[in-house]
Amino acid sequence: MSAVLALPGALFVPAHAQSRDAATTLDTVEVLGARHALSDFPGSISVIDGDTLRAGQRQVSLAEALVRAPGITVLDRQNYAQDLQVQSRGFGARSTFGIRGIKLIVDGIPSSALDGQGQAASFPLSALDRIQVLRGPLALQYGNAAGGAIVGETGFDGPSAEAEGWVGSNSSARVAAGFEGASSEAWQWRALGSFFTTDGDRPHSSAQRSQLDAIAQYTPDDNSRLRIVAGGLSQPYTDDPLGLTRAQWERDPHGTDPVAEQFDTRKKIDNAQVGARWEDEYAHGREYWIGGYGVTRDVVQYLAIPIAAQRAPSSAGGVIDLGRRSSGIDAGHRWDFERSALTLGVESGWLNEQRRGYENFVGTQLGVRGALRRDEDNRIRSNEAFVLGELRPAEAWTLLGAVRHANLRFESDDHYIAPGNGDDSGTLDYGETAAALGVSRAFDSGEVFASVGRGFETPTVTELAYRPDGSAGFNTDLQPAHFDTAEVGVRWRFASNTASVSVYRIEGEDEIVPATNSGGRASYANAGSTQRDGMEAGFEGRFHPQWSYALTANWLRARFTGPFAYRVTSGAVQVVDAGNRIPGIPRADGYAELAWNTHDGRTVAAVEMRASDGVPTDDRNTDASDGYATLALRLQWRAAASGWYGFARVDNVFDRDYAGSVIVNEGNARYFEPAPGRGFTLGIGWKAGG
Repeated sequence: MSAVLALPGALFVPAHAQSRDAATTLDTVEVLGARHALSDFPGSISVIDGDTLRAGQRQVSLAEALVRAPGITVLDRQNYAQDLQVQSRGFGARSTFGIRGIKLIVDGIPSSALDGQGQAASFPLSALDRIQVLRGPLALQYGNAAGGAIVGETGFDGPSAEAEGWVGSNSSARVAAGFEGASSEAWQWRALGSFFTTDGDRPHSSAQRSQLDAIAQYTPDDNSRLRIVAGGLSQPYTDDPLGLTRAQWERDPHGTDPVAEQFDTRKKIDNAQVGARWEDEYAHGREYWIGGYGVTRDVVQYLAIPIAAQRAPSSAGGVIDLGRRSSGIDAGHRWDFERSALTLGVESGWLNEQRRGYENFVGTQLGVRGALRRDEDNRIRSNEAFVLGELRPAEAWTLLGAVRHANLRFESDDHYIAPGNGDDSGTLDYGETAAALGVSRAFDSGEVFASVGRGFETPTVTELAYRPDGSAGFNTDLQPAHFDTAEVGVRWRFASNTASVSVYRIEGEDEIVPATNSGGRASYANAGSTQRDGMEAGFEGRFHPQWSYALTANWLRARFTGPFAYRVTSGAVQVVDAGNRIPGIPRADGYAELAWNTHDGRTVAAVEMRASDGVPTDDRNTDASDGYATLALRLQWRAAASGWYGFARVDNVFDRDYAGSVIVNEGNARYFEPAPGRGFTLGIGWKAGG
């Protein structure tokens, strides 16, 4: 069962904590290596356990589960070439691909690059023991992410074997198999592989994905642990159906823009990662960790940029060929005293990127690799250090403070220099500090908390590539955005029910916004201050042994508080007025679930509802998607002793037409990404042991 409250949460969970009884483990949270009791933690944190991630779910997308976390909004594009758009208190709404503004970590390995761009597809939903979602000021301590952190961790259940599969609408199917074993009392290991395929709900939206994840753990005693993790993901051919204009959407809400098929827009992705971490409590109240990782990511993407637009000398073409190699190390130490604790940590990371751009045509043939138009090597170096201190001045009171300083260097070597396309090489250094302070006060059945903090978000490599004035060189004028945030919240527990409510305000300055979009180049600038005022709530539990419920609700007023302007391809200047809504963010959204189970718990039937207000499509608020509410039905069953189980789902029961997501500021006004219609899924699985 998922938890809307702060139950277990760990970026680095000490081995001795894992070995303790369940009651102790479930009443702790972990932030940057520091362990806290639930009643001690002065911030917003949620956990979704592994059973909830998988029960009656397709296990293809984080969109299936993150709706259970207050403060999180997931706009499911149903476009596997662009991944999900995940927002945390409005951060991440601008991302046109992948996840921006939220730190993603799986078993200690970042799924977010050093520039803040991340991918959710690397979360192995079939293997994870839990996902923790940290929001608010104390989440700023994860560094280059103003929206917080989403952390996944794999667990061990004992020797077992499992296999499952499902088939569904749009020729969709998924199969998976896994094994868990132990070669001795000290060594455990687990491996799981899966294959997913779909034709997609829209024309030109098919996808295939293969994924393999493995983890080994060595526990020589109750106080130390070594974890070794490895994983790989391959999407050899993923169609991109693009977005639709307002007129196209109204004409066919499940259609595809003809240019997607004309240019055969598509993406190929290969991702591999490996990491290791050693943790040791070498003396009472003294523990340390040290770890490292390596990630390779290769992407080839074919875009629908018209030939005429690529005639400009400054155009980077219509084919992206990107290779990234990332590595990092981290280490830390924690001291526990009678009424206080101190944690120190350091992290270093390196990213090397080879980016090539090619024309997407040869003669009159479209959707093929043509002449070279971009050739550059980009590098990011990051050195960070943080300190986290905890003080318990009285039995029910806890103070928690944290500071992180980061030095980042961005470098670019441009190897493609031609008439009208000068040398865009450059170097840029950032030195940024994030800080937060929180206090909590426990009472008989819960706690109240308050926290304040200041965080930052650097530009990505893509945003730094070009200058707004069109001259050659790195965009050295672009600075990180900064955010001051404050929250007040309460959590309480009664019988088998839990609840949480938080209110917050976030004031932003130097927000990164479009500056120009012309000649095949998009550039960015710092302009326009912002303000986000919000409230989030989560409720979960049982009102009868056979009836359970879950409810999350978010309200967020996100707007520009300062005007700004930028130039588009036509040469026109677009003016954004103060008071405009920040695009891509709904004012209200939520999730509700009502479930019934038999007395023996082997059969569960549930109804799920997702609802969202409409969202503006662009900074000027010239258009917006419509609000919607959809229902889904699910049925789960489990055999008494044979290990067999199964499920059935009906999504979008009333076949509602709505936009599942919008592409913010899309240059051709193809803002709307249609959600799928009514869909059916039928699955079966088997597990022995565990």
